Amino acid sequence: MKRIIMILLAVAFVSLPAEAQFFKKLFKKKAKTEANVSVKDDAIDDDAQVALADISSFSNNRNNRNAFLRIPLGIKANRFEKMLLQQGFVERKNDGKQTSKTYFYEGEVYGAKSLITLAVSDQTGRVYAVDVEDQTVYPSLQEVQQRFAVLKNELVKEYGRGYIDNQAEAYTIQSRLGTVNMHYERNSQTTSYSIGFALDDAKAYQVAYQEMDDKEYETAPRTITDGLAAACNHTDLVGLSVKLLQNKTLKGVQAVLRSYDYKVEKTTAKAITASYTIEDYKVSVAITRRKQNVTLITLTANDDLTAVCRDLQTNGFTSSNQKIWQQGNMSVAVSTDKQGRVVMTLR
Repeated sequence: MKRIIMILLAVAFVSLPAEAQFFKKLFKKKAKTEANVSVKDDAIDDDAQVALADISSFSNNRNNRNAFLRIPLGIKANRFEKMLLQQGFVERKNDGKQTSKTYFYEGEVYGAKSLITLAVSDQTGRVYAVDVEDQTVYPSLQEVQQRFAVLKNELVKEYGRGYIDNQAEAYTIQSRLGTVNMHYERNSQTTSYSIGFALDDAKAYQVAYQEMDDKEYETAPRTITDGLAAACNHTDLVGLSVKLLQNKTLKGVQAVLRSYDYKVEKTTAKAITASYTIEDYKVSVAITRRKQNVTLITLTANDDLTAVCRDLQTNGFTSSNQKIWQQGNMSVAVSTDKQGRVVMTLR
């Protein structure tokens, strides 16, 4: 994977301005954007691949694909390129001598001029992921958040509901066909912001994952049955927890819950309840308060305990027993209830 990253960096730094390095941060899970090895015949018929069809229409969804602008991922890169160019996109040539094919394109995506990068499997020559970088540099947090809201609505219309991620700087949609992740961030040493999104096809990514060298640094593929990836069973509970602990007042927790698209169900003199549901995944929130101050927060979700603990560690929490996690004055107790649900108690 180090060799792959170096190739990406070399290509990108030659051809892109400094602020256009953003797309590399959206997903680490990238193979080369250059095809320079012989590809294998995998017996997949490109003509049979369909884009974002209703999964209930098939008994086996092996040919049903996540898609970018209705172009199915999982098809050969040259075919994907042809369909992209037919929609008015223009190939972006690298400066200097090219030793092999690259997959950079420019065009309009959801109302914004964008740079599109295809991630292509070495072994199959198939597109398994697409990065889309909005070329606009947003001068303020308010302006990038406005674009975030517009882009989120467009992605939800195309791919379905997801969840607020990365402490509200990202939005992730994990469908049975693949994953879409939108993210914004502040540019280095400036007050401006960049935004973009990336998507993969679950089946194509599962194949490409096998050729990645450092798999421990990559997102493991989901289990696929009859062409469908396992349903979403993990959201940004830890990011939500951090923001709730940082805003422990009545108005503060209500604002945080709404920013995460949670439904505030009931507010009384002593408690607040809220919830969030995506298909079979559900989070329930119970908050105890004394006047305007919050004293205890409990999150209960049919989530992945291992993933929650990993997120706590990634966010700087430490634990000696994997049960009580601490960061400064923030404390999170993690356990499971009789139904096997994850229970997080925040103090």
